[in-house]
Amino acid sequence: MTTSRVAIVAGARTPFVKAGQAFSKLGPLALATHAVRGLLGRHDVDPAVVEAMAFGAVVPERGKPNLAREIVFEAGLPASIEAQTVSSYCITGLRTATIIADAIARGRISAGIAGGVEWLSGADPATFREPTTGLSMGEHMEVTRAKWEIARTRQDEVALASHRNAVAAADKLAAEIVPLEGVTRDSGPRADTSLEKLATLKPAFGADGTITAGNASPVTDGAAAVLLMSEERARREGRKPLAFIEAMDYAALHPDEGLLMAPAITVPRLLARAGLKLADIDLIEIHEAFAAQVLANAAAWERGWKGPATGPLDWSRVNVNGSSVAIGHPWSATGGRVLTTLANEMARRDARYGLVSICAAGAMAGAFLLSRR
Repeated sequence: MTTSRVAIVAGARTPFVKAGQAFSKLGPLALATHAVRGLLGRHDVDPAVVEAMAFGAVVPERGKPNLAREIVFEAGLPASIEAQTVSSYCITGLRTATIIADAIARGRISAGIAGGVEWLSGADPATFREPTTGLSMGEHMEVTRAKWEIARTRQDEVALASHRNAVAAADKLAAEIVPLEGVTRDSGPRADTSLEKLATLKPAFGADGTITAGNASPVTDGAAAVLLMSEERARREGRKPLAFIEAMDYAALHPDEGLLMAPAITVPRLLARAGLKLADIDLIEIHEAFAAQVLANAAAWERGWKGPATGPLDWSRVNVNGSSVAIGHPWSATGGRVLTTLANEMARRDARYGLVSICAAGAMAGAFLLSRR
């Protein structure tokens, strides 16, 4: 088999909306179908071009075990599109992109859609706990926060930056969003927040904790879809790639070492394989499950915990358009959102390298390296 370079051509998503609000009656299939239709319609893509679809959901829709195949039918796409559904917690969106990218790279297909959806309005409360430990994500993160000595003030600073960056990037993000149910923008970003306001919020996971509703990602509904093509197919279609997928990495560790600390393995390993340091990366997208998790991951990279030291992190390059604390985190949709936003920003700046880091429940993580050279 020959190998082909994989291009990120376009992406689209629904607004990300707090669970229990505007999308509370829709369900996963409706959200996912809207994102896929929006991707094809907004970017004038002939559905006949699409050869495969990989879509993910952590919380499945009852009676639709292969949600991806149902999206094909519901969206009125060609029945010839083969489809599979993936579930891998918060890295689900990256996993679907890997499936499509691998198929393109090995020449089995030349174009496909990857994405994910989460309808947390309908999720069982037990879904928010780690099955192997019985603790919630926040409870686990409080343990890690204490171990890594992450200060409350620093967490609030990261959260504030997420909101400020997302608010400043509202028009750019709106261009990636396909309005739904009268909603045109994400519900999370707040222009009126401040360190003073964030400091007034009570701990959410124990009276002596430091994680609050203000420095953690909100429970959110939404879907995202990304169109990937071989470089050759993109050129034939007259499409200029936003960025190319250069490398991917996944890893896992034991939850006792830190439920959301597997990025300590993926990012150093990915950079080492590429012969790069963090200083070589123009734009860095770190999924913000919690501000404390972002800070702990960064400290692990810089100190060389679980991998070679990466060099210092330049925070001015991190989440320049905001991230999950402000925008929201529909688990399986986050990967598609991050890939789309990063690729678009790289194209705007003609940045050479972009890095994605996403932690996940189950003590797993995924990382992508994108390039424009």
